[in-house]
Amino acid sequence: MFFNGEGLAQVIIQHQQPTLMSKTESNELRFFVPGIGENEILEALLFYRNDGDLGYNQKEARFENGELVVTLYPDELTGNRIEYYFQLSISTFDQDLFYPENLPAEYPVEVSLVEESTKPERKKAKGIDYTILSPNPGYGVTKENSLIAISLFYDINEVEPGEFKLFVNGTDVTEKADTSAYFISYKPKDVKYGAYTVTLDYQTEDELLAVTEWEFLVVDPSKATFQGFEPRLLPEGRVELTARNQTISGDQNNAYTARTSVNGSYGLFKYSLNGFLTSQESNRLQPQNRYGLEMSLGKWWKFEAGHVYPTMSRFTISGRRIYGINTSMHLLWENLNFQFLYGEVNRKVSNLYSSVSVDTVYASGIPQDTTYTLGYKNSGRGTFKRKIIGGRVGLGNPKHFQLGIQAMKVEDDTASIFNVITFDDLRAGSSSLYNSLNMADINRLTASPELLQIEGGSPRPKGNFVAGADLRFSLAKNKIRFNTETVASALNNDIYGGPLDKERAADLGFEDIDQKDLDILTEIAQFIIINENITVLPIRFSNFNSDSSDVETFFPTSILGSNSELSFNYPRNSFTAQYRWVGPEFVSLANSTIRKDIAGFTFNDRFRMFDNRLYVTLGYETLTDNVANTKDATTKTNSYRSNLSWFPIKDKLPRVSFGFRYRTRDNGVERFNPEVPSGLENAALQNVRIVDGDTLISAVPRQNSTVNINFSVTQTIRFMDMVHDATVSVSTLNTRDEVFAFGDVRNSSVSLNIGSRFVNLPLKTQLGMNLNHTESGNGLLDLDIFGLFAGGSYFMLDNKLVINGRLAFTNNTTRSRNVDVVTGEEDNYFDDYYVLSAVRDQNDFGTYVLIAGAEYKFDNHHSLLFDSNFTNVTGANTFNDHFAQLRYIYRF
Repeated sequence: MFFNGEGLAQVIIQHQQPTLMSKTESNELRFFVPGIGENEILEALLFYRNDGDLGYNQKEARFENGELVVTLYPDELTGNRIEYYFQLSISTFDQDLFYPENLPAEYPVEVSLVEESTKPERKKAKGIDYTILSPNPGYGVTKENSLIAISLFYDINEVEPGEFKLFVNGTDVTEKADTSAYFISYKPKDVKYGAYTVTLDYQTEDELLAVTEWEFLVVDPSKATFQGFEPRLLPEGRVELTARNQTISGDQNNAYTARTSVNGSYGLFKYSLNGFLTSQESNRLQPQNRYGLEMSLGKWWKFEAGHVYPTMSRFTISGRRIYGINTSMHLLWENLNFQFLYGEVNRKVSNLYSSVSVDTVYASGIPQDTTYTLGYKNSGRGTFKRKIIGGRVGLGNPKHFQLGIQAMKVEDDTASIFNVITFDDLRAGSSSLYNSLNMADINRLTASPELLQIEGGSPRPKGNFVAGADLRFSLAKNKIRFNTETVASALNNDIYGGPLDKERAADLGFEDIDQKDLDILTEIAQFIIINENITVLPIRFSNFNSDSSDVETFFPTSILGSNSELSFNYPRNSFTAQYRWVGPEFVSLANSTIRKDIAGFTFNDRFRMFDNRLYVTLGYETLTDNVANTKDATTKTNSYRSNLSWFPIKDKLPRVSFGFRYRTRDNGVERFNPEVPSGLENAALQNVRIVDGDTLISAVPRQNSTVNINFSVTQTIRFMDMVHDATVSVSTLNTRDEVFAFGDVRNSSVSLNIGSRFVNLPLKTQLGMNLNHTESGNGLLDLDIFGLFAGGSYFMLDNKLVINGRLAFTNNTTRSRNVDVVTGEEDNYFDDYYVLSAVRDQNDFGTYVLIAGAEYKFDNHHSLLFDSNFTNVTGANTFNDHFAQLRYIYRF
């Protein structure tokens, strides 16, 4: 595959990957795309997987202050590491953008997971005791009783010289407080209802030490439902209204959106609602307006409706968005478990046809041939409504022993859209589509409806059924765990016409098929339609071309998928062994990221040292394809990985992560082609072999190795009255191809991010730099990207007003060549080979982005936000883009 990066060179995704991620807290991943506004985004997805996952889970990103943000919660993080990549679909490009750019599904970002919080534990002040006088931690008080008071106890001769610092909601109020050596009090002015956090620190000459921190609430005394920090009976929520004006490539685009979320609880019953409405909703796209409802009763029942993201198993559906319902029940101490889901994977998008065009070929003025083509208007190829229904039953508590069965059906609704296959279908629609035809043309097409051609082909409805069983159990107080899952999948690429009948079976050569077998296929059709378009037809001949030929049904193993895992989890060591086998015909239309035609083992071992401060991970994986023995050659892939993570408690020490990955691929086929000039065998179009003196086409050889190194370090630096959090990440990837002249890939990237907080100034700043260099195809493409940004937030009027700003610059330089084919003798296609063109094209783009905004909080309930973005691209002959938006937020 040859890649030309000119089209996307001016748009890249910038991301600072974390050094470590904690499984005990929420983790935010932020992606910045200079020059892209919210209106241009069609879909932004994070694909992530944990240890042992066969495919990637999906999660949508939200647009926030010019960045795309994804939050991963603790229940979404398992195992010792997480791998992820980011995919962005935008309206102004036909191709999607990815981070990482090169083969993201094969070489995703890899981050170690730790049990502890990634927030460094602050050093405590020694020898200082205290008593909180008011308000009591966790209590609600009225405005009149919001006095903050604390008494201190210490021996002045044993404590290092310094001074106490009092912060309320992060703002230093020491100068406004009444302070003495052993007593501090502060009465906030203009007190508003809401939550307050009080922090008391002790500042020495060298460092800022923590004394204590607590929270309280200021409440309206008339609201008797409030009781400290216990769950409220009244719901909490947020309503956001947005108006946006945007100009992209000279075209003005206005948008209006409304977003809301409400949640509450009553005892064990919890509920939440969310909704998003936009004026950009279009029936030519998948839903932009979205809403959802979630309810749960303890751990026994959960119900989701609307746009939901169900997970049933690794093979069926795992985080794919559907429009419908997903519900589960766990009864009898979780010994009886049910899950059911129903809805739409895709909604219908109608075909937009143009009228039939007629093209007649003449010779000497005499018509020789006429073709009839039905085209699409404005790329208006449609999509069927794709329905999904599935369920799982699990017997037994998963913490001890559980046996489960599962099934899922995904099928396109053939009646959901008007779809033309032949002229007969066209005549059932509007006559305006064929009014360009004369009567002779109509008569000819009526007699032979299949003569009508569809430009680019017609959409074909598909059907898919996946079913299987799973087993899991644990021993030694859940320290030893085993789980296995085996499923079968059937895919039909065109369910038009229904199940196979006797006439169509005869056309396929199955004249002797029994009606009993056809009746079985009709019964199976309630799960999956079996006809000539199914990927694997479960019938075959025996004694073919003989008087005793017969047809028999069989079970094709190529549609199976299986995964088994054994894990040992102890405080200082965890070990996992995994075996997977996925056939080449296994397909789940609700989970497209599963890698198929693969089998092999994966081993991972992690051990911890120095009080769980040092994490060492070792891994080995061996996989082969051609599991059904249908290819001429089998490719074997061996991968070795290691990771070293240092996670100190003290924030004076850096957090460090170093990862190494080495992978080899080899299918045992030698590169051989004596027909091309000597030394150019690796550039030949064909690989050949000599059999009995004849030159035959051979399997394509594969022999390459990849080295991937990642290094990341995060350091908290305290200097004067500033606290800096700096992260540096370095990544290199080097693929060397031994049998293809243009298969080498080299990539290196360096990123730096510094976030700063000022103790005596209401200011936060951020500075970042990104440098990326890619070489591929031994001169086919060279890409250099340099990015730099600086931004900050300034807090005014007792934090009521926040002013934000960010300036970003990205420079992209692309040097590329085309690949030409040198042909030898006209009747010998074995002697053709690739060469790089002599002409080298170079493109330079510079992107400047200015982001400015402000937020004013009238009180704890009402806020008004303004955001703006101005983009200038040099060297691309494009218009300047800009947008401005105003948002109103109401919290209750």
